[in-house]
Amino acid sequence: MISFRPRLWPTVFTLPAFILLCVLGNWQLERLDWKLGLIEKLESRMALPPVDLPRSLENSPEVLDRWEYRPVMVRGHFLHMREMTLYSIGPDGKPGYDLFTPLMLDRGGVIIVNRGWVPEQLKLKTMRPQTLTEGKVTVTGVLRKPWGKIWYGPENSPQTNDWYYGDIAAMAESQNLEKVFPMYLYADKGGDPEEYPLGGRTRIKLVNNHLDYALTWFGLAAVLLIIYLVYHVRLRRDEGTQE
Repeated sequence: MISFRPRLWPTVFTLPAFILLCVLGNWQLERLDWKLGLIEKLESRMALPPVDLPRSLENSPEVLDRWEYRPVMVRGHFLHMREMTLYSIGPDGKPGYDLFTPLMLDRGGVIIVNRGWVPEQLKLKTMRPQTLTEGKVTVTGVLRKPWGKIWYGPENSPQTNDWYYGDIAAMAESQNLEKVFPMYLYADKGGDPEEYPLGGRTRIKLVNNHLDYALTWFGLAAVLLIIYLVYHVRLRRDEGTQE
């Protein structure tokens, strides 16, 4: 006769582990709901009509979060002589640079605009004079927060105008800019999709692996439970045979 009789120490170790794995799975499901809601909120925000840039903005994480991905419109003229190039990957995985150009606002102050991407051979301004827009311009795009260095990434090199992450304070200092808006403006795509620089560099690409993680935790819990049951059932069968 096969019966099931839990033994003390396997139960002591298995039960807490099983509960922990289930808790982790539920936590990942909660994170999944939060991430889907965040993606929907940001996509809805990007679909709003552009508004005028605020005259001032508190440089705090909470305020910057509320304005990130918000479409805005600005007017002024570019300071092309102070353009900064940030290494990035463009269409089809090609290496190149995003052009971060200060825009002197008509109302005063400066905002650094990501005008778009160019391939490596067009890094120098002398190789692309057609991209140096003169006179007053109106730019629409979305606001983006600055970001820090990833642990394995290279350091910014203001001396050689080689940038790898978005440090507004360092960019402003390197170009002697004052009254700089605390967020970047990522310009919209231009009318010609083949014309450099290629704008519209903003995509909502939030990592969303929470469902995979939840299935992993629940799967491990199920495997642990099966092993626990099989162990005790087999153990009892062996004992019955010996009797």
